[in-house]
Amino acid sequence: MISETLKNLFLRSSLFRFVLLPATFVVFSVTFTLIYQAFHKNPYIESVSPAIAEPGDVIVIRGRHFGPEMGDSYVEIGGDRLSMNAFLSWTDTLIMVTVPFTVQDGLVHVKTGSGKSNPVLFANKNNIPVFARSHSDPGTPVLASFDTDRAEIGKRLTITGRNFGLSRSNSTVNFVWQTDPSGALDWRTPAELTSISCSEHDFDYEFWSDQEIRVRVPDGARSGQVFVKTERGISNTLNLNIVNQPGVKKYTDRRTYLISAGADFSGIETTTTENTMYVRMPIPDTTASQRNIEVTASTPVPFMNNYRGTILHQFENLVPDKKYTISHNFVLTVFGTETSINAAQVRQYSDTTSPLYTLYTMPDPLVPSDNEEIVKRMNTIVGREKNPWKKAELIFTWLTSTIEKGSPERPNRSVQEALLIKSGDDYDLAILFTAMARSAGIPAIPVSGILIDSSRVSRVHWWAEIYIESFGWVPVDPGLGRDDKKYFGSIDANRVIFSRGWTDQKPMMPNSKTVYIPRSWAFMPIWEEAAGSIKAYTSFWSVPRVTGIY
Repeated sequence: MISETLKNLFLRSSLFRFVLLPATFVVFSVTFTLIYQAFHKNPYIESVSPAIAEPGDVIVIRGRHFGPEMGDSYVEIGGDRLSMNAFLSWTDTLIMVTVPFTVQDGLVHVKTGSGKSNPVLFANKNNIPVFARSHSDPGTPVLASFDTDRAEIGKRLTITGRNFGLSRSNSTVNFVWQTDPSGALDWRTPAELTSISCSEHDFDYEFWSDQEIRVRVPDGARSGQVFVKTERGISNTLNLNIVNQPGVKKYTDRRTYLISAGADFSGIETTTTENTMYVRMPIPDTTASQRNIEVTASTPVPFMNNYRGTILHQFENLVPDKKYTISHNFVLTVFGTETSINAAQVRQYSDTTSPLYTLYTMPDPLVPSDNEEIVKRMNTIVGREKNPWKKAELIFTWLTSTIEKGSPERPNRSVQEALLIKSGDDYDLAILFTAMARSAGIPAIPVSGILIDSSRVSRVHWWAEIYIESFGWVPVDPGLGRDDKKYFGSIDANRVIFSRGWTDQKPMMPNSKTVYIPRSWAFMPIWEEAAGSIKAYTSFWSVPRVTGIY
């Protein structure tokens, strides 16, 4: 009946036809718009972390509607579009990029086929002046609450309060490490001796504003008091319980090392004095088991005290037949790490989109985890095992019982060759273990440094770490594991870490000649860089030596 009535009105009434056609168009337009918006949502940035970084650092952009893959989408900072080689990972909710050396301060946008995101401010750390503040400055940070009083290692914790600062800069969130700070903390409290701060290396800092901070509970944290430390002081403390750990981790056998490291450069061949050389001295890394690193002496005065984990020296106008020397003294505290893990309580990774999981399960210039032979061998070793701890143990057992001890004739030999001939040194085992673990979906990282014997003699050594959910990093030393299986999960304090994973670096000058030292005590692509009229020279890097233990 209704349809017949409408039909008659349409045929007999010109006014009805006049009203119906525009109404139909409006309904169609609204429907089309709603459908388009449902399927084409503009990207939205929730945070950029860190919001202040220097070229070469990795920043994480969190948000939504970025798209499942990069495709024709891109990120721009300060109006400059980032090149393809800057991107490490792209998912619908997370983008990881390496800050280019040409980037300046500006707004970050994500551009997709659906549109352009909201802007978020980013600052180049090298462009920010440092202001001296007096001790009378107001604004000491204050903690008000956590979103939970029970948290897990590696899981997100939201902190509310005030006076945290508009950006993080050098501020830290600190958790109990060895002992529990008693009472209120002020500037006289040796917080670095009792606490551990969130790690840039593990992407623990996710969001920072004056009244809210979002972090992930760092490796090495224990139940107890949490506080925030800024330029203006140390906050009050609030208690946090660390729960659901699949085992126990202990830091034992404390040792303080005095370390000396240096290099000599001689036999310089140059036609003029219009030349430049940069030398990068690795700095011992800060971890849960290696702390309180200090540079007590540097000769000559560095060009930069800390450039991406190195002390950077610049020599200009070098002359022939003159010897140039750099030397550094470090003091640091090292602990052995003992773990006891209940394999049945180890869970599969739930947050496989986190920056930590993404970065440390993907291949890089050091770890060929996507190599066909390595993946094939890993699948044979692991079989149908799903438990991350058991998979890592199977890989460790196979490597330590199969790869015979042997030194490669060529230091730049690939680890794939060691796998083929079943012979390799500690470097081969550390990289192979890391590569197989990553290909098995276990976050893993190679470690380089020195091993110290009872006579204080040091030698270059390599080992690895794996990340277990709700527990943190676990040491694995396949090289020493050939003789003692305790090195799956525990290590002693007879070592100093200089690198955890590959530290990508770019040349300081265009058209320069760079030197990479394979199988050394740090993982980095550039140790020496020469430009100008320098034709040749000779360099000698000594293995860092121990000058004192106490």
